[in-house]
Amino acid sequence: MLIVFLRTLHAELLNAWMPVEWFSKAAMSTVLQARQSQIKDCSASPQNESVVVKQRLVIVGGGMSAFGLCDRLVRRKSIQRYAVTVYGDEPTPAYDRVNLSKLFSESNAEKLLLASPQWYAEHSIKLITGRRIRSIDRESREVIDDQDERIPYDRLILATGSHAFLPPVPGIRSQGVFVYRSLQDLQDIKSFIETNSVSNGVVIGGGLLGLEAAKILSDAGVAVSVVEMAPGLMPRQLDAKGAALLKTRVESMGLEVSLVRRLHCIETESPGRLRLDFENAESVSVGIVIVAAGVRPNDDLARGCGLPVGQRGGIVVDDTLTTADPLIHAIGECVSHRSHVYGLVAPCYRMADVLAHRLSGESATFLGADESAELKLMGVQVATLGRALGDSPGGIPLINQDEHGYRKILLEQGRIVGASCVGDWNELPQVRQAINRQQQMWPWQRRRFMRTGSPWAPSGAWPVAEWPSDSVVCACLGISKGTLTEMIESGCEDLNQLSARCGAATACGSCRPLVQELVTGTPEVVAAPGTRTLITASLVGMLAAVMLLLLPPITMADSVQSGMRSIDVLWRSDFLRQVTGFTLLGVLSLGMLFSLRKRIIRFRWGQYAWWRVLHGILGTATLFCFAVHTGLRLGSNLNLVLSCSFIAAALVGAFSGVAVGLESSLPRRYAMLFRQWRPRLTKWHLWMTWPIPVLIALHVFSFYWFSD
Repeated sequence: MLIVFLRTLHAELLNAWMPVEWFSKAAMSTVLQARQSQIKDCSASPQNESVVVKQRLVIVGGGMSAFGLCDRLVRRKSIQRYAVTVYGDEPTPAYDRVNLSKLFSESNAEKLLLASPQWYAEHSIKLITGRRIRSIDRESREVIDDQDERIPYDRLILATGSHAFLPPVPGIRSQGVFVYRSLQDLQDIKSFIETNSVSNGVVIGGGLLGLEAAKILSDAGVAVSVVEMAPGLMPRQLDAKGAALLKTRVESMGLEVSLVRRLHCIETESPGRLRLDFENAESVSVGIVIVAAGVRPNDDLARGCGLPVGQRGGIVVDDTLTTADPLIHAIGECVSHRSHVYGLVAPCYRMADVLAHRLSGESATFLGADESAELKLMGVQVATLGRALGDSPGGIPLINQDEHGYRKILLEQGRIVGASCVGDWNELPQVRQAINRQQQMWPWQRRRFMRTGSPWAPSGAWPVAEWPSDSVVCACLGISKGTLTEMIESGCEDLNQLSARCGAATACGSCRPLVQELVTGTPEVVAAPGTRTLITASLVGMLAAVMLLLLPPITMADSVQSGMRSIDVLWRSDFLRQVTGFTLLGVLSLGMLFSLRKRIIRFRWGQYAWWRVLHGILGTATLFCFAVHTGLRLGSNLNLVLSCSFIAAALVGAFSGVAVGLESSLPRRYAMLFRQWRPRLTKWHLWMTWPIPVLIALHVFSFYWFSD
């Protein structure tokens, strides 16, 4: 028996199932005591002398953090050292909360699963769903579930996640009030909308979850109003300018946004109708309310067994993700690390990485995690990277803003430490790398950023294949280039296989070109809607403008018997000249509605890209209308000025259209060249357009003043 005992202990130390520094006297004693009965069984027969008893690893929580830990143990082949049991209180295995809203468009919830039940079985992981662990008996090293079954453990991992916060206002638990947190929450919302034919609703909270909840209601045909207590949307991530632009973009999609609103109470008016009373605004009547006002850590198990929790909640852990009990660890949103609670999946996966390293016998510590957020909210790219302006009193912000969006870079002592954007920013991956390396931003780079939105010249793009292994490629899920490379080498041959394996490029999608470039060596080019049509219309317009300048006027008939007599009537008849002139004016006015779409909220419906395409088509159409109206005659004096202004504006606009189209359809390195010129061409086009309405007014006035 003694020989078997020593062999077992020796094997465990050699396998280093946990770093040697964890083996305090108390922990060693606990482990040895826990194995006595199993060692006796092993000593009963000689053939079992070489058997190494697996440690009982119990994971409480069946969410993304728990799966992340299991997945990393499997990939490191350390799962073989443990008898792993996962307890989840939801009826399904771990699923992708980042893409939870897709359930509204896809009724198949299985597509959201991070792994099938078979995956757990294949790797000898015992998965128990629909069972809640209600308490921990630290003295007996057992957890007790809601059926009073006691489950022993050698190591206990708490990955209990968080729950939705409900503001303490009367009526917050009324029928028709939902939270947006779990798969069941979404199914309940969907069922309630269909059963009660809900027509309008309110989302309380203008953060990440609130805007996502507003999107699912809008997609379900519900008129939505977003209510936020702060003076701007996403107050934790965006500054005032970024929040204002996001509000404008959200409102352009048909949603109402109300800021600085304090909810007083919720009352039931009638079955299926709720009234929300505000302290500083009029009451509103709606059919459904979704509360997305933040989350709170699930730390009840820790409180119940005497483990310390943070002042704002969360299970207190040290840099090794160990609680006050050396046999209990915690990861994910239930954790309070250095008095900070994390609410994004990327830091949770980072904790899973660290704990998987330690359970594999390697030394690793969790020193905090980047809380950068990079996602698409209602089709609008929103990103906050690195340090925020409020966390950097001495930081210097640089801002670039154009019709495509708002971009900000934060500098400390000349180095890039933070950035944020609302709208498209092609250089975002490179900016992220610059922040990670705290790269110097030279004066000429600052001027280039202020002018073009990029600190780097077109040739300055850094291929993803040359990034360091620890560089984050998928910011939403915190997936590094090294992890992706490892999976590619293990047999993932295309983007779809890689996405299915680890989830990269399945959230906001902004990293999709990078993942594609890593797989194939060539970045994926995702053109904006209508790009081909825009380029074609712009090229035709360019050709038409040049022909108007170079071709001679159409010859008038020199005899009543000439065949041209039936054509030149267009320029001899005052009536027909008015018809063609006002037709030209009408088409031109429709084309100018694009400017209203960009500047007036009530016109911001539909996709911006398709408005731009329509503007290009109408701009080209005006050139043909101009040819019909003038017979290729540019006129003299005031008419010549009008004609030249009109053709010049159309020609520059056509060049701008080609630049916009090629910018979104060419690979990143070449697209940068067109991105540099596109803002200048757009400004020149706008400047040349402004005099045209005045010149047209003078032209029309002179026509009627001097007519017979």
